Amino acid sequence: MRLPLIATLLTVAACAPTSTARTRTPSFFTTTSALTAADLRVRLFALSADSMMGRAPGDIGDFKAASYIAAEFARAGLTPAGDNGTWFQTLPFYRRTVSRRDTLRVDTYIAKLGIDYAPVPGNARYRPIDGVQVVYAGLASDSSTWIDASTAQGKALLFAVLAPERRTAANRRTALPPLQNNPRFRGATTLLVAELDVAGASSAAAYLTGNLVLDTTWRDVPPVVLVTNAFGTRALGRTLDRATSGTVGRTLRGGMRVGLFPLEFAARNVVGILPGSDPTVSGQFVAISAHNDHVGFDHAPVDHDSLRAFNAIVRPMGADSPNRTPTPDEQRRITHVLDSLRKLRPARLDSIRNGADDDGSGTVALLEIAELMASKPHPRRSVLFVSHTAEEFGLLGSAWYTDHPTVNRDSIISEIDVDMIGRGGVHDLPDAGPTYLEVVGIRRLSTEFGDVLDAVNKKQPLPFVFNLTFDVPGHPLQYYCRADHYNYARYGIPSVSFSRGEHMDYHQVTDEPQYIDYDSLARVSMFVKDAVVELATRSTRPKLDKPKGDPKAVCRQ
Repeated sequence: MRLPLIATLLTVAACAPTSTARTRTPSFFTTTSALTAADLRVRLFALSADSMMGRAPGDIGDFKAASYIAAEFARAGLTPAGDNGTWFQTLPFYRRTVSRRDTLRVDTYIAKLGIDYAPVPGNARYRPIDGVQVVYAGLASDSSTWIDASTAQGKALLFAVLAPERRTAANRRTALPPLQNNPRFRGATTLLVAELDVAGASSAAAYLTGNLVLDTTWRDVPPVVLVTNAFGTRALGRTLDRATSGTVGRTLRGGMRVGLFPLEFAARNVVGILPGSDPTVSGQFVAISAHNDHVGFDHAPVDHDSLRAFNAIVRPMGADSPNRTPTPDEQRRITHVLDSLRKLRPARLDSIRNGADDDGSGTVALLEIAELMASKPHPRRSVLFVSHTAEEFGLLGSAWYTDHPTVNRDSIISEIDVDMIGRGGVHDLPDAGPTYLEVVGIRRLSTEFGDVLDAVNKKQPLPFVFNLTFDVPGHPLQYYCRADHYNYARYGIPSVSFSRGEHMDYHQVTDEPQYIDYDSLARVSMFVKDAVVELATRSTRPKLDKPKGDPKAVCRQ
């Protein structure tokens, strides 16, 4: 039975460190060779500390995380398997990101970057906007409301969006690329889309962090900027719900440039090998992976407990739940939860997206599994440990690794990816609990691969119940295409993604290590270790009995 929400939050809050205590995170230390909840906890408090600044790839936090992972692989006794005999595979990326030096003004109001507006860091060539007039262009999801091409020429076009509660499956998300690529708006100076309120701080943080790219070319299309409804109202001179297509607004001053910059710190995959014990098959590999990056930090701090209270009621899946206005009843419940939490501790401002569960949990599991397996007799086949970077920016680290593998790609007989395996309690998901495990991709290429994992699971002291809901073809959340395992599967390698599911802290500043269930994290880690050992020990590699697709094709769930 699901615990009452207020009891759950108060229990978690009472056990969590205060703001003062939380700054005293454990330092890296020598763990035991056993796979334990205590070791996982110490590792994760260090890996997801505020000092890591959200581990965005190309920033110092993720660089430090990769260095720590390499050091732990070395301490465990793995063999380096990155580029040129090192632990690292460096991704040759640039960052497309907004210039922090520019300002944007409407009349005397100076807009706040990341709060009022957030340029989308695509490869649209910058078009100067100083002195450009704002024109209301219609509803982003309804082309029948759009202005014509002649009105768009040389203007800053402002689009409204539907509130989340009014959206249907057909217009659940604003289609930014189709807007940008529509010939009707080709002559516009910029496209302002009033969706920043709905997209939320997580999107603003990602846009300000920027995109990692290999392609350094520019396209001659209008750049896209997300704005809040309040800023849209200010720019138009009236509320958007009272505007008609073609309504002329005020004049923009300043700039919103997106530039191309080399990374300050290299984005790196970390690769190590546990050599197999049987020379006849030690050239084959069972791969296990997790991603070391997250999404950085926000420029507008929020109150930690207020956000958790709001998300618990309105956004139970964090960033995957619509960021909508609460109903009066929901607001009363939010206030009740927050008032109760205030009796336990004062407000605490928070801006770091720590990524404790996403995917600090998978990363520390990878380290614990490596340390345990290296201390035991090695299985027949070798085990390939890959810590990917840039998963949060489009699975870039795993895409680069599988396109440029440091071992023979055909020698990788299977792959297991662990991502967000630190939660999954009844306070996170209504149908979750100690045996809950989301499984995606298990039989997409090989029935035998799935059978092996099922058999290993049945031998666990407390077997997991595999939730295959998110593996159904066409599922709207597209989990099959959103985890690093996919980049192995596209090359015909039997692959699976294990997760304990989303929760109210997903892609929020509240994804912190005090909310992790370390005993369950240890159980998932042990199950994965047992699965890796079984795959690396059995006489044959899993047979492919499903067709593999084109590795360069767009992923379709």
